[in-house]
Amino acid sequence: MKLLALLVCFLGLCAAQVREGNYDIRFEPSAKLQTGAPIPFQINVQDALRKPLPDAKVTLQIETTDHNSAKIFPAAAVNPGVYVAKPEFPAAGQWNVYVEVRRGDRMSSRTIDFSVPD
Repeated sequence: MKLLALLVCFLGLCAAQVREGNYDIRFEPSAKLQTGAPIPFQINVQDALRKPLPDAKVTLQIETTDHNSAKIFPAAAVNPGVYVAKPEFPAAGQWNVYVEVRRGDRMSSRTIDFSVPD
């Protein structure tokens, strides 16, 4: 009985693990970077076969390079494989922009550094 319970727990942990999605993630701001205003970022996601990835959970996180400030923004789907997030940068400077894409038990991410002017 204990062996069966242990096996069930092990299988549950295996099923809950996130695997690499091998998604191609490309993103950039579609407006001038500035502070104090929402800046739309268009995020394009393709699967391993280079087809648009629909129905994914996409988030965009901004974080200062000194890791003192971070905030997460959801990205809404606007077309299959195209998502838009609108972060607001509270201060000028160097920012890491991290995009994470999840679909089912698969996940991929990408980080790009941006400089927000005064």
